[in-house]
Amino acid sequence: MKAGLHYADAITTVSPQYAKEILTEGFGEGLDGELLKHQDRLTGILNGVDYSEWRTCDNPHLAAEYDSKNLSGKATCKKHLLEIFNLPDDGLPLLAVVSRLAEQKGIGQMVEALAKLLPENRFQFVLLGSGDEDLEKMLLQLRGEFPNRVGVEIGYDQSLSHKIEAGADFFLMPSRFEPCGLNQLYSLRYGTIPIVHAVGGLKDSITDISQAKGNGIRYDRFEVPQLTAAVLRALKMFYDDQEMERVRERGMAQDFSWPKAAEQYLQIYKA
Repeated sequence: MKAGLHYADAITTVSPQYAKEILTEGFGEGLDGELLKHQDRLTGILNGVDYSEWRTCDNPHLAAEYDSKNLSGKATCKKHLLEIFNLPDDGLPLLAVVSRLAEQKGIGQMVEALAKLLPENRFQFVLLGSGDEDLEKMLLQLRGEFPNRVGVEIGYDQSLSHKIEAGADFFLMPSRFEPCGLNQLYSLRYGTIPIVHAVGGLKDSITDISQAKGNGIRYDRFEVPQLTAAVLRALKMFYDDQEMERVRERGMAQDFSWPKAAEQYLQIYKA
C-alpha cells in the first residue's frame, strides 16, 4: 500500500473530510506520513447513491409511496415497520439503525446512550445488523428490557433495510470514523433525519439543523453525553411538525447521485 501511494499519479478517497483525517496519526493507520508527503495528489470525493434503487416512489419494498411534496405515505411505512418488529403504534418518535455491529460504528456507545435514555424518555428504536457477538448480546438484552419500544433483527435483509429507511423518523450513525457512509444519504432521500457524529463523509453530507440549510443533527465529539444530547434534540424536534417537514423536504431535495461524483473522478483522470 505504501509503495502504491508513493508511485501513484493521484490518490482518491471517498469524502473530502476523510481525505483530511487520514493525514493525521489518529486516522492514518500508519500511512499518514506517506500521505502527508503526497497530499497534493490526494482528493476526497463523496460517494454517490443509486437513486434508481433508493427511491420512495415505485419501490417494491415499501408499503406506500411518498415524496417531498406529499409525505403522507411515510406514516404508512412507519406503521408497517412497527408491525414487522412487533412494536405498538403509539405515535412515538422512531429511531433506527442499519449497520455492521462494530466499535468503529459506535454501537457500544449507542447502546450505552439508549440504556440511559429509554427509562425516562418516550421513543422507539429498531435495528438491523450483525457483527460483534458482544454487541449483539447487548442489543438483544436491551430489547428484552424494553420489548414494546426496542426491536432488533440480527442479520441483514436488503428489503428490510429499505423499509427501515422509509419508516423511521431518525437514523442514527454514531461512528467513531466513517470514510463516507451511505445510510445517511439514503436517509435524506427517504425523508428520515440523520443523527451523526461529525466525522468523515458524515460531516461532509450532514449540516446541523441549527444552520439555515440544516438537514440533520450533528455532534462533534465521540462521547456518550454528546450522543445522548443529540438524541434528546431529535426527540424534542419530533413534536414540531413544521420543523420536521422542513428538514425532511430539504433532505429529500438534495442530490447525492453518482453522476456528480463520477464527473469529479473524470476530472482527475483527465488531468
